[in-house]
Amino acid sequence: MAGDAALRIGITCYPSVGGSGVLATALGEDLAERGHEVHFICYERPFRLPAQAPRLHFHPVVINEYGLFRFPDYTLPLSVRMADVALEHRLDVLHVHYAVPHATAAILARSMLPAERQLRVVTTLHGTDTSLLGSDPGYAPAIRYALSCSDAVTAVSESLKGETQQVLGFAGPIEVIHNFFAPRPPRRSPEEVRRELGLGDELVILHSSNLRPGKRIDLLLETVARVRSTRDFKLLVLAGEEFAPYMDTVKRLGLTQRVIVRERVNAIEDYLQIGDLGLFTSDTESFCLSLLEAMCFGCPSVSTRVGGIPEVVEQDRSGVLVPAGDAAALAGAVEALIRDAPRRIALGRAARERARKLFSAAVIVPRYEALYRRLCR
Repeated sequence: MAGDAALRIGITCYPSVGGSGVLATALGEDLAERGHEVHFICYERPFRLPAQAPRLHFHPVVINEYGLFRFPDYTLPLSVRMADVALEHRLDVLHVHYAVPHATAAILARSMLPAERQLRVVTTLHGTDTSLLGSDPGYAPAIRYALSCSDAVTAVSESLKGETQQVLGFAGPIEVIHNFFAPRPPRRSPEEVRRELGLGDELVILHSSNLRPGKRIDLLLETVARVRSTRDFKLLVLAGEEFAPYMDTVKRLGLTQRVIVRERVNAIEDYLQIGDLGLFTSDTESFCLSLLEAMCFGCPSVSTRVGGIPEVVEQDRSGVLVPAGDAAALAGAVEALIRDAPRRIALGRAARERARKLFSAAVIVPRYEALYRRLCR
């Protein structure tokens, strides 16, 4: 592949709400805008992928259930679909997000292709590949093999790179390319959104996540219950999954009137624009894209000092970091920022500037482009 010719890129990701799917979708959109042909190969259309956009295509993977199999198989139908799309559309690169099962399927798909149509496989690690599955003897050898067979491996943080090398014992090169966020213009005004949520002049503490165990929603709610403030506030939870399992905790802590929940929000920018303060209580994070999303709207955050978060937030300059699992410290930091509006606003401005300088599409997408071109040469 010579010069700046357009590339034909296949992307596979989990289409559900989560940082990896959001990142992969945004990457595909931006690559298409730059003139490349982008083909998403997933079991469902990624939830943020536009239905109609130039050079952006979606190829569904059909998963059949056979009585012979106790559980439906996804890896084999995915690999066959990858190979079909690669042949039909002459893909140059197949970029898979998450090693399991996407990298495994990509390696198998490549082996099905004739020699003259071989493509490059790029595997991006987002966290669970390493932190959860990497120590499982039922998965670790397959993950190591898929990574070793990939033409390039990237990780979304230095923290995740180090963890992958340690947990998986992977000695191959890993290039760190951080996540990015490309916010779309809000569809509604802040006043309209606040009216919809029934807000008056309350301060809005923002949390968005897929609610998985590592996000520590129990700690989030305990922290909010501990906050003592003369300024009225609400906790707005933008939930990627159903929040119902946590409602008993909300009631037990007396937070029924304090917590507002919106599930599976597509136009997330509508809500990000009204956040005054972010609160993230994870006990493990490879990057924390939700935190970056808040930063892009000038919303500073109180978050736990875990994983890749210190690479995203500069302590006391664009946010506040506290030890993991410490509800008292988290609540204290939130109280301090509620009281000190000038400091909160200054941190928010710095957060937005840091997001623009380090984690924007203009900064990150060219790094993926350069990687693809380097491999294709």
